[in-house]
Amino acid sequence: MIALFVSLTDDDANTCLVILASAGIFCQITGQPDNWTVSVFPENIERALVEIESYFQENREPPDEADDWSGIPHKIYTGIGAALGLLAGHIFMIHHGGIPIFTEKYGASASAILNGEIYRTVTALMIHANSVHLVGNMAALALLFTVVCSVQGFGVGSFCLLASGALGNYATALLYRSAHLSIGASTAVFGAVGILISHQTFSGFRAVGQRFRAWLPLGGGLCLLGLFSEGEHTDILAHLFGLGSGMAVGCIFDFLVKKPPGLSSQNLFLSLTLAVILLSWLR
Repeated sequence: MIALFVSLTDDDANTCLVILASAGIFCQITGQPDNWTVSVFPENIERALVEIESYFQENREPPDEADDWSGIPHKIYTGIGAALGLLAGHIFMIHHGGIPIFTEKYGASASAILNGEIYRTVTALMIHANSVHLVGNMAALALLFTVVCSVQGFGVGSFCLLASGALGNYATALLYRSAHLSIGASTAVFGAVGILISHQTFSGFRAVGQRFRAWLPLGGGLCLLGLFSEGEHTDILAHLFGLGSGMAVGCIFDFLVKKPPGLSSQNLFLSLTLAVILLSWLR
């Protein structure tokens, strides 16, 4: 008999034994623990190699698309950190004039935004009317922001989320023109939903035989819009524009970027995001 594989571990030797036995190829295993040799008859060498190669090709784990997009840091603290930031801001506002004062100066007033106070499209995302409003958006942001960062990275994801929320507020202002004031991170939350819809849709279109399923995320997003846009004080149009803005931002990202930017780019976009937030509050 001729040695086919040498110096195999216990697991590898057992795997070869099972593969060859199931193919009806007689083999012999000799050696000692973690140093096994698998031998076959000369006339079976080619067939044995084909069987083993076929086995590993069929059982190789398919590349996880999420892993392809997550070769950069995106720990769960991204979403939790953003949620805690909302909480810290809410506490600060309560103890420094109260929510009504900040709403008047920094809320998404349609007329003020169209008169040049663009910073309100950003600052309004961080103002909440009460604890119920705050906790709901904190929970949604903690989950969805983490998922967005797993797709785009912590820096690019932060920038895209902020951009979708701000664009949603601006689009709402364009519609109402005047006599409209909104606050809360829900526009950005639905922006995150839109970003994820775009990513899943693009992924579906790239996969062979998945074109029909590629549209399912859009249906799911619209269902979420209807489910979480009920209530007397809920601004459904702001949610809708947030969703649309997120989808637009997500489409641009998925169309232009084939794989996530590296760490230096992530840090750059995170710094840019924080700078936009800071400058918006400083007006």
